[in-house]
Amino acid sequence: MRMRSWWWVVAAGSVLGCGAGPEAVDPGPLRDGTEVQARMEAAWGTREVKQVLPSGRTPGTRLDKEPRPELLTDVAGTLYFVVQEEDQRIALWKSDGTDAGTVVVKAFPPTNAILGGLRIGQMTPLGSRLFFHLFEPALGWELWVSDGTTEGTRPVVDLNPGPEGSNQFNITELNGALSFFRHAPYDQGGTTQLWRSDGTAAGTVQLLDFGRLTGGPGVVLPASGIRVFFTDDFEETVRLWRTDGTAAGTVQLKNFGIPGRYQGTIPWTLRLGESMLFTLQDTVGGTGLWRTDGTPEGTRLLKRLDASADVALFPPQVVDGTVVFPLTDEGPSLEVWKTDGTEAGTLRLDAFGRDGQLLGVAGGFATVLTRTEDGHSKLWRLPMAGGPKEGVTILSNPYADDTKAVPGLRNAVTVGGRIYFARTLGATVQTPRDVDLWVTDGTAAGTRRLASGLTRPDVFHSPLMALDSGRLLFSAKGNVWITDGTVQGTHAVDSLTANKTPAEAAAFTRVGEHIFFRALPGAPGFSLWAVPLSQ
Repeated sequence: MRMRSWWWVVAAGSVLGCGAGPEAVDPGPLRDGTEVQARMEAAWGTREVKQVLPSGRTPGTRLDKEPRPELLTDVAGTLYFVVQEEDQRIALWKSDGTDAGTVVVKAFPPTNAILGGLRIGQMTPLGSRLFFHLFEPALGWELWVSDGTTEGTRPVVDLNPGPEGSNQFNITELNGALSFFRHAPYDQGGTTQLWRSDGTAAGTVQLLDFGRLTGGPGVVLPASGIRVFFTDDFEETVRLWRTDGTAAGTVQLKNFGIPGRYQGTIPWTLRLGESMLFTLQDTVGGTGLWRTDGTPEGTRLLKRLDASADVALFPPQVVDGTVVFPLTDEGPSLEVWKTDGTEAGTLRLDAFGRDGQLLGVAGGFATVLTRTEDGHSKLWRLPMAGGPKEGVTILSNPYADDTKAVPGLRNAVTVGGRIYFARTLGATVQTPRDVDLWVTDGTAAGTRRLASGLTRPDVFHSPLMALDSGRLLFSAKGNVWITDGTVQGTHAVDSLTANKTPAEAAAFTRVGEHIFFRALPGAPGFSLWAVPLSQ
């Protein structure tokens, strides 16, 4: 079986857990909107944009059940987001960053359907319109569109009339229209189909029926005007396709002659320039790295990475046109690879006789974090130009005397030639004793601990948001913090909203010159907040 990593990697945008910290400085009473605006322009800091708790709603449910802004999306410079209640009552909102300009676009009544999460998803901008996948009892799951008005928020077309729904997925923009897949219901064959839509019923057309239930990852190559994708199913074989959004332009590029494995046949895909890199695993060929430019002759194997198909592959990173990616075999042994998209340029940098995590690339070195035998973390660097790995420094763990303590990684981001990473400390099962923030430039002198008190529960997440200035925003101790990579330059951000501090901040999303996020300023519940992109 594939070995499981001891690292905890939490997706960006998850909900934050509870935290306590210093209270915000009270800036004094504000008498009117003019004074608020003047003060916002004169100072830099966080501000509450709008309270989104539905009217008549009494807060007090579990934190992860509280209604809050979700799926924050930039649509041509306007922020869209959704707020859903426990009874699945949901509303689509939009915001221009002001209280008056933050309004409900359309509200949908509750439903008793068992959905297991949000009844909306796949928020996809197309010009000034927003497309999304929505469940409505009378229609099921169908494709919707909004122009930002109540009347203009409507289903595109009911592809499967009645409540059964059409189950669209992998929605993306392609050549000024939408490209998406659809799982047809069993009474219509139960197959997977490729569709195109311009947002009208007449302009929503089927391009190809694959004749089986399938579906796989892929990318859009914008300059080439094509989407390359896989069909990956366990019944027949894995195939690579391309489409330009027309039936005639939808063709098969390669039949790999191997059956899919339910999941994991293609661990990751990545656009590199006008090509797609992808990893492919099968029991005969093992694990290989491939490249395609969307043509049969341009689809080729770059390197066999491992003779086994049972290795764990983790998401790649791109730095100055070079892709760096880790894999872990059943040892477990971590290997770090790099590729420039050519066979000669695909090389293994080095291997570790233990599990670990690639943090990023800085200063010409790939940086890796491993765990020592005595419960600490060790930082390594691997020269991108080649050469043996080098130990950089040991990161102490104050809870290493706990035999169940396990240091781990929450997330990492590279900003201005430095890597910031949030590390869990003293994890037993789910909740670590602490989460601290570190920075490194790949040297011992440039590696330092910046802050502690980031959110602890692993079901929540302290996001790391890079700013154009090279600084970093993060959430800790009941507030939003900023750092320039020094201990002295790491501090809480002032709140410009009287008597409120943005605790549990999450879902940082850039729209124009502001970063929007959700936060819990105290009763009555979550709000939409914003901070200017630069000081």
